[in-house]
Amino acid sequence: MLTVITGCMFSGKTSALIARAEMNIIAGKNVILIKPSNDTRFGTENVIHTHSGQSFPCYIVDKDKPHKEILDIVYNRLKTKVDVIIIDEAQFFSREIFNSIADYMTWAHVIVGGLKEDSNGKPFGMMPELLCAADDIIHLKAVCIKCKTINSATRTYRKAENKDQVFVGGKDSYEPRCLECWI
Repeated sequence: MLTVITGCMFSGKTSALIARAEMNIIAGKNVILIKPSNDTRFGTENVIHTHSGQSFPCYIVDKDKPHKEILDIVYNRLKTKVDVIIIDEAQFFSREIFNSIADYMTWAHVIVGGLKEDSNGKPFGMMPELLCAADDIIHLKAVCIKCKTINSATRTYRKAENKDQVFVGGKDSYEPRCLECWI
């Protein structure tokens, strides 16, 4: 099974992933969390962090070689059955992650979180394909930082001058906005 959690920045995607990890652990499931190597917003330690201060242990995986590294974690490092694989910031992973998820789904519930579109409204990484393949989609919304409307922000607005599609940043670089305020 594939569950995709998406939404704009600051909508609570990582918090939702951590909540699902905790629920599965309570249910007796073996869970691993994974984040890409280029997500360095909160440092480089093996921890997923939320903007609100939550954290949870994870594995850091090379964004260009996710399949090989995830299989190494599962079969060589853990040497135990993994029931749930949770992947944060899925938009940063290479195309290989999409091809790998079908393999993982044969033996685990896969839950991914990520931005479906970049700050220009363009499809972001493999998220469109993951959304199409998903058995369950959870679309989170945030408070629009500009008009302050609750659950209206579906877009990520970039305040920074950088025009690259991948530009890792936090509140200093991005803010959640509703469609009207984003335009």
